[in-house]
Amino acid sequence: MQLGVVTDIHNNLTALKVVIEELRQLGCNKIICCGDIIGIGPYPEETVQYLMQIPELIAVRGNHEKYLLDEMPTEYPNEENMGYEEMKHHKWEHNLLSKESIDFLRKLPYQLSFICEGYTLSVMHYCMDYDGHYKGGKLNPTKRDLKKMFADVNADIILYGHNHNRNICKGDRIYINVGSLGCPAQDKKIARAGILNIENGAVKFKPIDLEYDADEVIRAIDELNYPDAENIKKYFFGV
Repeated sequence: MQLGVVTDIHNNLTALKVVIEELRQLGCNKIICCGDIIGIGPYPEETVQYLMQIPELIAVRGNHEKYLLDEMPTEYPNEENMGYEEMKHHKWEHNLLSKESIDFLRKLPYQLSFICEGYTLSVMHYCMDYDGHYKGGKLNPTKRDLKKMFADVNADIILYGHNHNRNICKGDRIYINVGSLGCPAQDKKIARAGILNIENGAVKFKPIDLEYDADEVIRAIDELNYPDAENIKKYFFGV
């Protein structure tokens, strides 16, 4: 079984199309998304609609879906460290989403598990506490960090995202963060993903790095000129 894995798409439809086409050509049986479908980029409605067309998609919510569906800060300071311009950005984006897209996102769980070739896989955006809040973590967690972060998760393979950095660790179990697809930061023109191959009792992971037209995304951000755009270009697109 070949599983294509993506995370942190962040409204980057341009990068998403390139990645999904490549994963299909490489023979992936299913696509797994570890959350943060929306937020940051210029194509919220188009990105959700595109994902909705992927057959047998396995997807979970991230913190950006949580801002839409559950709660978002309204005052500063707050535990999300979200400023007022960022709050305006989320409101801008949320107003562009159709009822159909919101309903699709609402159906996504925060965590799901399934069995593949005898292995239990758990998909989530990040580790959460019992109150449903994302725990603080490290940018490049070690095996020890990951064991502590996901101590309450019963799985052989844990697929997650959130901090945008690729991180693959094998210890008592396998932890995989393929890295952000839609927010390349200093990589600028690279969309990240991965292929998890489980066959005959063996587990193999192959990172995927694909070039895409990042300039097209920047032009769209400039044309829309939405709230917090300059910070978004600087921190998430390396401009």
